[in-house]
This record gives sequence, structure tokens and C-alpha cells, in this order.
Amino acid sequence: MKNFIVFLIILAAATSGQKVFSLDKLPVETVDQETRCGATIEADAGTLTVPSVGQNIEPGSICIYTIHLQTRSNFRFNISSLNVTGGERDEDCSDAAVRIYALTNLVPAESVESYTFCDDNPPPTSGSFFLSGNLATVIYHASANASEDSGFTLNFEAVAFQPIPTTHESSYTSATTGLIRYPVEGEYETNRVNTWLIKTSDADANLQLDVLLERIDMEECEANGNFTVNDVCLCDALIVYEISSTGILEERERLCGRSNDTLRIEYLGPNFIIAFFTDHIDVPGQGTGFQVIYKPHDTATTTTSTEASSQPSSTSPSSTVPPTSSTPRPPSSNYSSECGGVLTGTRGLIEYKLNSYYSENELCLWTIRTPFRSGIRFQLNTAGFEAGFDNLQIYTMNSTGVQGSHYFDQPVYSPVSVVLEGTVAFVLFYSDYSRGGLGFSLEFAAEEGFDNNLLYFEDLNTIVDAANPVVTRFPATGLYRNLELSTLAYMQRDITVGRVGILFTSMDLQVGTDGRCTDKLHIFHIQEPGGAPPRNKHLTRYSPEDGICQLTYLLNQETSNVAQGIILILATDEQGRANGIEVEVMTV
Repeated sequence: MKNFIVFLIILAAATSGQKVFSLDKLPVETVDQETRCGATIEADAGTLTVPSVGQNIEPGSICIYTIHLQTRSNFRFNISSLNVTGGERDEDCSDAAVRIYALTNLVPAESVESYTFCDDNPPPTSGSFFLSGNLATVIYHASANASEDSGFTLNFEAVAFQPIPTTHESSYTSATTGLIRYPVEGEYETNRVNTWLIKTSDADANLQLDVLLERIDMEECEANGNFTVNDVCLCDALIVYEISSTGILEERERLCGRSNDTLRIEYLGPNFIIAFFTDHIDVPGQGTGFQVIYKPHDTATTTTSTEASSQPSSTSPSSTVPPTSSTPRPPSSNYSSECGGVLTGTRGLIEYKLNSYYSENELCLWTIRTPFRSGIRFQLNTAGFEAGFDNLQIYTMNSTGVQGSHYFDQPVYSPVSVVLEGTVAFVLFYSDYSRGGLGFSLEFAAEEGFDNNLLYFEDLNTIVDAANPVVTRFPATGLYRNLELSTLAYMQRDITVGRVGILFTSMDLQVGTDGRCTDKLHIFHIQEPGGAPPRNKHLTRYSPEDGICQLTYLLNQETSNVAQGIILILATDEQGRANGIEVEVMTV
């Protein structure tokens, strides 16, 4: 089905849509989602128990659940247990509460139905209470003084007799950076309700986000002549709901119709919901949907370097700019002091042998990924390179191969920086055979722009040990994905004792009707160049310029596909999927 949902995230993502709705009986693959105190539920009846069995909810947490009725509308609720305030007096439910909201585009924001319950404001004595529509969100604000038995049990069921024609689908993520494109291609379907629950407070309760809504193209009610200008959002509508630190839901934006403008919402809280409603009226050309990009609000400032003469030259088009001010050390997932690895995020730091001496004949490769960004700023804070002999090389990649490159081969005593186009880069540190020097500190940060030409990625960076050949099937299971840009890097542990050899045992990539590759693989070798120093261009292409998709493109690969390191770039187009590749990598 072409009108499907793709929800992209930098660091981690959890997608649901599960039919199991009792949170203490979820299948194994969704248990992790529940431990993060939130879920999406698609069912006509069920029981929501919070906390679920074995779950530990931190005091002051916000738990968010969206409930999509599947075949009938209008909710009947009852709360069979409620203990949320930990014995404290809380008459206005400001310290802890269970809040329930109807989500809909059929009434104005100020008219939305909702309920708030806590120990001092309990549910109706009759037991049942009702909510219109077929989409609701339940928000639990845990007390800062919660007791061990704090929590609640909520039962729900659909009560309308007449079946609804609407299809529901939901997604959930805790990623702090992401892109939502709906639909991926073509026009969206009618009679649908889709929600995306973004709950990032588990990563940082104080996080502030910037949200960009763009490429908005939706059916307008007045297009069929039966609605006034005031009713334009009763047909198809895109709504952004923000959830405060006390669990109060507020509608921030309601959009409908066509727009070429980009709407930017700044300083949004860490928890929000995107809801898209479409009606049953199929107006020809009803719309191509929308795109939402969200990311942490960037408050970084810039300063001017005091040593312009230390700016290195660039080996391909890029912009050399003043460095950013120093930033705190990023999380361990975005920090490396080892010789190589993968760093993924909007900001990171490599400190390799900082304030100590590196050795001769060192070769280290790091993969840097700033998800879906169109540019990366690299700032070399300090380096004690042997001038003209040892260096740090940076290469950015796209679907055609090398996109940009830059190198530093002089000592650096005050920060210098460069911006290269690209969303993924390789950083290569090299020292020659003669003498060592002092290590370095390299910082990277994603630029503001986004690259909308890819949807998926995966990065592998493997050190090959002489005693243990490596076999990689990519993807590990199933088929690779459309609009994917993934990388596989292999490096020899000790370049003085051997090189890396790679043998393709299978290659199944899409080929067009004209025999040309539609999905392709680019192969690059890392090899010390000949000639006089500086030797700062180690990366060379092994595959043809257009990439390859069949093993027949590789001749004598057993003897020629050998280098100090090897990088594979998989780039796929919008249509057609296949099994991918399998390689055996060894020391030769």
C-alpha cells in the first residue's frame, strides 16, 4: 500500500499499532515501549493498568497513552482503582492526576471534552462516564511523593451501535529528533485518523523542541461547495497537541488546506501528539499530506577564531566558518576516545589520545551520522599533529559517493572549523611511520538544514581481527528499504601486519529495465597514497562511478578488493526492494 506511514528517528524509535491492549499482557516486542510510560492502543475495548506488571514509574513522570477505537465510536470509561496522590491533599489535582481528552477536529479547541481525576476529585459515583468520538488520550501525572501502590486502572469500551468507516493507525517514539512524512508518496487516503505520539521526556524532562510543519497539502472543505470559510478544518486537518509537565493537554496548532509556507513552533515541550484527520469525501486531488521535522532547540552561539592563518585548506567545495563556542561533553553514545567507532546524533565529540602521544602507523576510522541533516560542522579544538605528515581527513557521503572532503594536517592551538554538506561522514586519523605527536579533540554538530532525500539508514563500523574473519549480511534479515543510505566500514586492527580483504558472496540489488542499477553499492578503499607528503587523500573509489548492483561488475575481487580499510555505501531509490548483500571480510 503506497499510502503508509514512515516515522523516522535519530538515536531510537518504537513503532506500535498493536492490537493487544492490556498493558500487563503485551507481547515481548512492545514491553520496552511500556516501560517508558506510554503507549498507543488500537482496540474497541480494553483495560489500561498503570503501572503495568513489573514497571517502575519515576516520581513526577508523565505517562501518555492514545486510544484508537477500531470499528465503533464513543467511549464508555470506568476507573476501577485510583491512588495517585500518595496520601497528600490535592483538591485541584495539580500535584498528580489522571486526565482524559477527546482528540477531534470536529469541535473548536475550547470545546473539546475532557476529564481530570485524582484522589480528592474521584470519578463519578455511578461508575461510568462517556467521551465522544473514536480517539482519546489518557495522561497520568505521577506524584512527586508517589507511594509504592500509586497508579490506576482504567477500563474502556466503544458503545455506539453504528459501525464507523474510519481506519485508525498510531505510532510512538521517544526519539528527540525525527521526521514524519505522510504519506510517503502520492495522495493520502480518506476516512483515516493517524496519530504520532512523541514522548521524549524520558530522555530529558527539561528538553525544548523546535517543530517545523511543511509541504502542507490537504483537502479544503469549501472545495466541494458545502462549507463556509469558517468550516475549512471539518474535512481534513492536522493538529499539534502539546502536553505540559503536569499532564495538561493544549492544542497548539490546527492546520488545514494547502500551504507552501513552513510553520515553525519553537520551545515546544518534550511531549506532544501529531494528529491527522481525514473525512470520507474524496475530492479529486485531495492532497499529498505534510511533513513534520522536530529537533531540540539549538541555543548555540558562535565566536571568531583568533588564528585565521591556521585554517586548513579544503579539498572540495565547502565553507570554512568561525568555530562554535565550546560545549559540554555529549552523552557517552556520542563520545569516543577509542580508535574508531560510530557516533550518531546532532552533536558529538572525539577525544583521541588527548593530552598524550599517539604512535607511528596509526589509522583510525569513525563513522559520524547526524540523522537527516544536510550539513555537519566539524570543529578541531586542539591537535598536536606532526606538521605535513600526520593528519585528520573528513569525507561526507551521499547516494553518489563522496559529497565533500576536508583535511587538517597542521598543529591546532585554538579552535578552527569547517562545514561540509552531508548527513553522514567518515573521519580518518593517520600517522606515518616516522614519529608521533599529541592527540586531538574534534567536535561535530548538525547544521539547521534537513536532507529530505532519504528515509532510512544503518551504520556498521567493524574492526577486523586477523584470527577472526567477519561475515556480514546486510540487511541482517528481510529486504533493504527504499530511500536508504547505509554504510559499512571495515578496518584492520594493526595496519603493520596486514590489510583487509573483502569477498562478496552474494549481491541482490534492484536493476532497472534498461539494465542500469536503480539501487547501488559504492565501494571505497582506504589506502596510503604514494608520493611525497602530505599524504592526506587516503580514500579512493574501487567501484565504478555509478556504483554496482551485480557481482559481474567485480572482476578478480579476491586479489584487487584489498586495502587498509574498506567502506561500502548502500544507496536505494524510491521503488523496489531486494535482499541486499553478503560479504566475508578477513585479514590478508
